[in-house]
Amino acid sequence: MNKKLNNVLSLFDGMSCGQLALKRANIDYENYYASEIKPIAIKVTKANFPNTIHVGDVTKLNASDFPKIDLLIGGSPCQDFSILNKDRKGLEGSRSSLFYEYLRLLKELKPKYFLLENVRMKKSCEEELNEYLGVKGIHINSNLVSYQNRYRIYWTNIPNVAAPIDRNVNFQDFKERNHEIAKTYKLNPTPSRIKMWSNGEGNKANSIKACNNITNAAKIGCITRKQDRSPNSGLIECEDFCRYLTREELEKGQTVPIGYTSSVSYNQAQDLLGDGWTVEVIAHIFNYINQDS
Repeated sequence: MNKKLNNVLSLFDGMSCGQLALKRANIDYENYYASEIKPIAIKVTKANFPNTIHVGDVTKLNASDFPKIDLLIGGSPCQDFSILNKDRKGLEGSRSSLFYEYLRLLKELKPKYFLLENVRMKKSCEEELNEYLGVKGIHINSNLVSYQNRYRIYWTNIPNVAAPIDRNVNFQDFKERNHEIAKTYKLNPTPSRIKMWSNGEGNKANSIKACNNITNAAKIGCITRKQDRSPNSGLIECEDFCRYLTREELEKGQTVPIGYTSSVSYNQAQDLLGDGWTVEVIAHIFNYINQDS
């Protein structure tokens, strides 16, 4: 029997991976309220979930705007937390300070369940968030349920959540084999791109200053908002140079349905998928709601 929630509020909703995860976890809901301001994200959400209730800018929301919320979810902007950002400012940064909006609404709404996602960060920042939220963050790498290495921290009061069992998902089982499709994603072999990709060697790179060659890899790197930069998910050998991951490979890496981002351009899809959640991880966490009596 499916679990039923009345009202869900998703902050920083993006392209609504939260709804995908709820569906995958067989959790029904009456209303899904989404706070999002990026037009392309809203476009993808409406194309897939037309009944979504978009409520606008998180900074303008108040508890009185909503009925009783059963589940509050969100992944606040992470740039000021990321360990890859040398200039990170933590909670004092202009982007990651939006965490306080999540915290404000969490305190005002008092939902039965909550979930917050963010990147790996300095231990001091993580401990600060632990204290604010009253729970310890759970570290999960998406590579347990997908072929993407994506280290994230999840804070939730859903009981008994543990990391998923490794499914040993191999990128080689999902890689695009159709040459005609693959070559449409080929990059022009400019000197700077060749150097960025593999230090000019054409077959390997180990530095985060390069885009790793994942042609024969079991796992790709973290899917980012733009594939032609480093560090990112990686590039694949294609004829005399290399190619981006295809739209389908990016969608599969984030475990969203194939074609989910078809309403926007490839570059826009990269942006949204890079900002999105690995749906299988979120669905795994939501499955614990079903176990709660």
